Amino acid sequence: MSGGGWDLEEIRRRADIVDIVSPHVRLRKAGRRLSGLCPFHQERTPSFTVDPEKGLWHCFGCKAGGDLFRFVEMIEKVTFQEAVELLANRLGLPPRTPADAARTRARERFLSLHEQAARFFHGSLKTEPQRAALKYLRRRGVSDDSIDGFLLGYAPDAWDGLLNALSKGGFSGKELSRAGLAVPRDGGGFYDRFRNRVIFPIRDATGGTIAFGGRALADDQQPKYLNSPETPLFRKGQTLWAFDRARRAMADAGRAIVVEGYLDAIACHEAGLPETIATMGTALTGDHVELLRRRTERLVLAFDSDSAGLAAALRGRELFQRAGLDVRVVTMPEGMDPDNVIRDRGREAFLQLVEAAAPMLEWELSRILARAEGEGRREKMEVVRQAVSVLAKVPAGVEREYYVTWLAQKAAGDSPSHLRSMESAVREELSRQTARRGGPTRRTEDTPPGQGPAERQRPARPLAGRVSTSLLAAFLEHGEMAARHVGMLQRGDFPDPHQQDVFDVIAGLVQRNEPVTPKAVLAEVDPEARGLLAQVALEEVPNERVEEFLTSAVRRLVEARLQRRRRQLQEQLAAADSQDSQESIRRELSEVARQRSALAGERIVGKG
Repeated sequence: MSGGGWDLEEIRRRADIVDIVSPHVRLRKAGRRLSGLCPFHQERTPSFTVDPEKGLWHCFGCKAGGDLFRFVEMIEKVTFQEAVELLANRLGLPPRTPADAARTRARERFLSLHEQAARFFHGSLKTEPQRAALKYLRRRGVSDDSIDGFLLGYAPDAWDGLLNALSKGGFSGKELSRAGLAVPRDGGGFYDRFRNRVIFPIRDATGGTIAFGGRALADDQQPKYLNSPETPLFRKGQTLWAFDRARRAMADAGRAIVVEGYLDAIACHEAGLPETIATMGTALTGDHVELLRRRTERLVLAFDSDSAGLAAALRGRELFQRAGLDVRVVTMPEGMDPDNVIRDRGREAFLQLVEAAAPMLEWELSRILARAEGEGRREKMEVVRQAVSVLAKVPAGVEREYYVTWLAQKAAGDSPSHLRSMESAVREELSRQTARRGGPTRRTEDTPPGQGPAERQRPARPLAGRVSTSLLAAFLEHGEMAARHVGMLQRGDFPDPHQQDVFDVIAGLVQRNEPVTPKAVLAEVDPEARGLLAQVALEEVPNERVEEFLTSAVRRLVEARLQRRRRQLQEQLAAADSQDSQESIRRELSEVARQRSALAGERIVGKG
């Protein structure tokens, strides 16, 4: 697993997992370990355990677990690379190669430039003689707390206000141009990109300023909203405004409220909805959806009903389906956005709209059906066909079946006698449209949405039994013994996919003659398996008669494999239709019987 330029082992060596966890969990001594209330789910009895010696943590309640990197990922709601960077910065560790160090210095200078620009704009807001920007924000109902909290600012109505200010900090016009804050002049030199605008700093997930948005103050100023161009730091399709402030609140609230504009987001935060983020006027992208999916399972879209953003979101419904997100849509009053509703009708009015948000598909179908209100039978059937065309894009399964009945009920109205014929008509039209489209892919019930082909091959099973868990725990605790037994086992001997991942890493270490330790396995194991690895590594393994336990556990897993193979061969033999096939299967059955006999005599015959 790459540390993005930092030495992961050095971070593990220098960082104390207790120091990392303690600010978030009140830990108490429990033998050679520490325990406390899990910060990731509600509980009254402590089930969260930290092992300082192994540098691991695990919750026996919610099954979360891992090392210090995983803890920072989950508590700070950041990616693995961002967790590495946070810990490295906290420890004052430099990147490990000159090239990495140079990239990091360039990034830090870029961030410093943006931070100084943000302070300049914020200071200008308070000192501007006409106070036009401040009056605008006051008129829009933005509080002083929000002005300071979001570091809102003002770009002076001058060609070189920012250029002059940042030149005193040692930044050149060329650097400002690369950052998108200055524009080259035709005859040489540069001028400020943002002039006479209210400034909204744009931050990354960790709170670093990476770009700016500016709202025009003059009526004839175009465009009305101006964003920084894309730079190495800023990608609009990967950035959500106020995400740095909202990421923890999303986990607490179990949802993210998605709005379009800066002022919509500020109004929602002031209304006590800190889980709100803004798209900055762009359509939600796959990167946006992935960013949100890691923090929450539910999105509430609070867009103006006629907005381009909502139309784009509806077109991108399959994006949400693949990510497994529950997406709700707020029905906004005509011509209003969240900012208008909160300022004009009050916080409670907007909260009621949010709580009443309908599932995305239901909202779209309802909007289509509303077009035929007061119309004749022909018009009503036409909108039903339009609604079915939307339904045809939904994968066959429970959700589509539910909305077939729902649509029929809505279309039949108050006439129960028409319901059956309407449902038949809906199904017939759906079959016709599905056939014309080539048919949507059916998603199997045991395949979580958003998983790729490799993941779909994995059966959804509970954690494996005690034997396989204890066996892996013994390998981690007594790594020197793993080499004597791993060769007798196969990946399929472990019934849980995450256990299989841990076994693969242990087997790889043995094959390369490298020590088998929890840290070595953690460095290579798939991130999804780190919780199970922590659980396994924290298993209590007796120090006495370990060899006897390992021999017994391996024998049981190999015996289970041979029994499975015998059953498969017997089924194949019953279905075989040629003499040659039957003879081949009987020979293999004989070999399986020989291996089982050898196993019973405590001579394990398998891979090795």
